[in-house]
Amino acid sequence: MRKSLFIATAFALSALSAQAFAECDEAQEGVAGKAVAAAAKTEVSKAVAVTGKQMVTLNTCEVRAGTTIVDYKYNFLGADGLYWVEGSAKVAGGAVSEIKLRKLSPNLADASGKAGVKLASN
Repeated sequence: MRKSLFIATAFALSALSAQAFAECDEAQEGVAGKAVAAAAKTEVSKAVAVTGKQMVTLNTCEVRAGTTIVDYKYNFLGADGLYWVEGSAKVAGGAVSEIKLRKLSPNLADASGKAGVKLASN
């Protein structure tokens, strides 16, 4: 009796967690990627002007209670070459509600130091 109750509870909990943490579909990834690119550009522009191509790679993408949560890498061209930043973001309704920059390319870290702007949070 206890064994069957345990198994039933385990199945119920796994079903709940699957609903609470669903992977993004292609459309959700597209919306999140565009929103993150725009928000990341705004943040890094405090230290370096984005003058060329930009690319966002979503390393993880999950939907939790209507909010898309991503870990990303944002690459962009500036006047002095290629820069990148890694971080996380929350996207709701197609807009970034929270963005964190965790790791900067060495040249972006140098540029942010010269500009007197702290971009990354640990």
